[in-house]
Amino acid sequence: METDDPVHEPAPDAALFDAALARDISRGRRLAALTWLIAVLHAVLGLVSVRQAALLVNIDRHLATTPDIEALGASVLLVRLALVGGVVLVVVLAVRWLRAALLTAEILATQGAIEGHRNETASAGRRALRDYGLLLRPAGAPVDRASWWDVRIKSGRRLAATTVVVLVIATIVGIVGAIASAVAGDGNAARLARGIIGFDAGLWIAGTLLAGAVSADIAWRIAVAGRAVGHFAPLADAPSRPLIRLAPALLIFVGLVPIAASPSVAPSIPCRASSLECNQVVVPVDHDGAATQPVITIVYGVHRASLTPKGTLVVAVGGPGASGLASADSMIETFDSSLVDSYDIVFWDQRGVGRSDGHDCPIAGGIYSNVEPTETSARAFVDACLKEADTGSTGLGRFSTHQAAEDLESIRVRLGVDRFALYGESYGTELAQVYAAAHPDRLSALILDGSVDLTLTSNQFWAAAARSFDATLNATFLDCSNDSLCRHDVADPAAAYDHLIARLQRTPEVVSYRDLTGQLGDHRLERASLEGAVGSLLYEPAGRALILRAIAASETGDDVPIARLADLFGPGISLGVSSFAYHAVLCADYRVSPTADSTDIGAVIEQGKASGALSTRTRSVYFAQLPCLYWPDQPTSEVRPPPLTDQPEPIFVLGATLDPITPIEMGRSIASRARDGYLIQSKGGPHVTFGRGNPCVDKPIVDFLLDGRVPPLRTTYCTDVVASRYIPVRRVDTPTYSDALDAMQTVEDELFADPIYALWGGQGDITIGCRFGGTVTIRATGHHDDFTFADCSFARSMALDGTGAYDLERDSLQFDVTFPDGSLHYTSDSTRHVTGTYRGQEVDQTE
Repeated sequence: METDDPVHEPAPDAALFDAALARDISRGRRLAALTWLIAVLHAVLGLVSVRQAALLVNIDRHLATTPDIEALGASVLLVRLALVGGVVLVVVLAVRWLRAALLTAEILATQGAIEGHRNETASAGRRALRDYGLLLRPAGAPVDRASWWDVRIKSGRRLAATTVVVLVIATIVGIVGAIASAVAGDGNAARLARGIIGFDAGLWIAGTLLAGAVSADIAWRIAVAGRAVGHFAPLADAPSRPLIRLAPALLIFVGLVPIAASPSVAPSIPCRASSLECNQVVVPVDHDGAATQPVITIVYGVHRASLTPKGTLVVAVGGPGASGLASADSMIETFDSSLVDSYDIVFWDQRGVGRSDGHDCPIAGGIYSNVEPTETSARAFVDACLKEADTGSTGLGRFSTHQAAEDLESIRVRLGVDRFALYGESYGTELAQVYAAAHPDRLSALILDGSVDLTLTSNQFWAAAARSFDATLNATFLDCSNDSLCRHDVADPAAAYDHLIARLQRTPEVVSYRDLTGQLGDHRLERASLEGAVGSLLYEPAGRALILRAIAASETGDDVPIARLADLFGPGISLGVSSFAYHAVLCADYRVSPTADSTDIGAVIEQGKASGALSTRTRSVYFAQLPCLYWPDQPTSEVRPPPLTDQPEPIFVLGATLDPITPIEMGRSIASRARDGYLIQSKGGPHVTFGRGNPCVDKPIVDFLLDGRVPPLRTTYCTDVVASRYIPVRRVDTPTYSDALDAMQTVEDELFADPIYALWGGQGDITIGCRFGGTVTIRATGHHDDFTFADCSFARSMALDGTGAYDLERDSLQFDVTFPDGSLHYTSDSTRHVTGTYRGQEVDQTE
């Protein structure tokens, strides 16, 4: 039977004292065992803190925590509660045990088994701390009667003192860690705080196990003392040395720390772009906000240089709303090979796009593109888009270019790159300029291709764009007049286009043709979708040629080509661009209304009239900004950022005189204001000019990036084309042709005039629905495009099966095809040649 009653008599009842002795020994050993549990709980919490510090490695430097990190901490709440409960239990049991054990020790001391003596003045309920020192004194057989085989235990004060010191240090370090964690204002401070807490856990493990060693030592001391004077005391193995007790636990803890501290993500994550190594960084929703807030994960990819890298080139793609990761492979194919070999090239999905918290509203965007832009249609689009994108209507300012530029800075820090060259195209020039203004010391070069002048208000920009689209369209019509083949098909393309627009304004049409899969169906042709398609196609010389050919075909009564263009490009926003992100970014960056009323569409229209934008064929371009009048979270002011004038890095501005969306005047203004600015201007040309195969444009950029050479003059003049080669309209609806060469030339022209193939970037495979049935699949292999015809009828009554190839370097084409009444081998380069069987007869023709 156990009892807490003290034994005071010098000669206690032997049975009662033996029971008390056994009780105190047992309690001491149980306390020692409990300290192992407390140590394990400390280890778990310490490893969690280390893991939280590791998670902080992959987040933006301004963030002190993230929801994932907080969730990890919350997941061990039960462990924290168990630790608190365990510590309270151990303290209560220890106090109870020590009070009883001290009485037992005092009796043993009076019998000479423990050095020292009982404090006669102290009552059982009131003890001084020094009284408990008796439990740590040497014990065993009295020295004057001890033999060599008797057990004697040395003083335990040094162990107890060491334990107290370690526990005090652990307490102080814990307080420091808690304060550091509470006041941490950024990722570095938060990582330090978590590291301190993890280190503190190691101290607590050591202190807790040392406390257990003290408990075991006291229990062993009482047992040895009792045995020495003839009392029964159950003896177990002597407690191990403290170092031996600590070493396994601390080694296990220290061994687990590197595992907990391992990177929170793999060295790379799956990436759709075949040439990239992708990774991610966690950034705050608002870079200007608090250190603790919601986060966004930004995914980026790096194309590694094959040689020792001379630097890093970051690419900011256009849109806004285009995916940098999805654009990577095709863009790298167009870059100079020496640049690709010598630079690490970085792409990323901007916030709101693709894998970086991507959102889209393609259905709402498609509907809006096919109606006239008015207050009613713009409001309806905004409501439908926000619902489809599932973003809510608050906090949309998080998609601004300012926030995206700070995301880029987070990527730079994550990559460990001190300075880099930044290439922006189209909208990407906005992001590039915002980044350059915020972090001028981080750039080695700024390259702006198809530049937006950030000093312009929204109305000023879109008015300039509407006039520029109109000028590009007029130049396209003029180019047709200067081309004999085009002029033969349509004498006055401007008049023909105006007639077509007026016709569709009166009555939209339904045109029947086969879609991309080769399925026959009816397609609605409306003015809004046609104007949207024309606007999209004006960006490229190839698109301008498609416009002219479709107008020419429409003049002959064939509306299929123009209807296909409207169907494919009518949405107005480029393929692969998020309609939501496009508007979310622009509406976060620009205030559209020039008055205090954020929805003042009347004032916007008046500015459009005053600028001349509404007097152009392409006036609908000006109204691209209308949804921003009704977009939530608009800027409160029209004030625009100052221009870049004194940047430390050289600024290269690339532009084309027929760029419809970013007029060359914008590029000229940017270059002229820069202290070290260089303009590379192309006559004619597309919206974006770098990497398009024009050495006049590419060489100055590559020379600087590889060798640091700047152009000798501040302006470099290059030449380009207005429109690509015009392909004449041919008789696709004629059952027979004059000869085999005529038939094969029709197949060639219809294939190369197909808008999907004409504007294809040469990546992967595409399948085109042939006009009268079947399909042709095209695969890019090196410098060849390979064709596979499957019952493909570009012309009626001539379904082709077979293969073909186009050599891009030699501009050489060949077909090997069969059809119901023959089979032909056809080649086309500087001459055209066909051999085989046609309409039952052998043929061998050359042109």
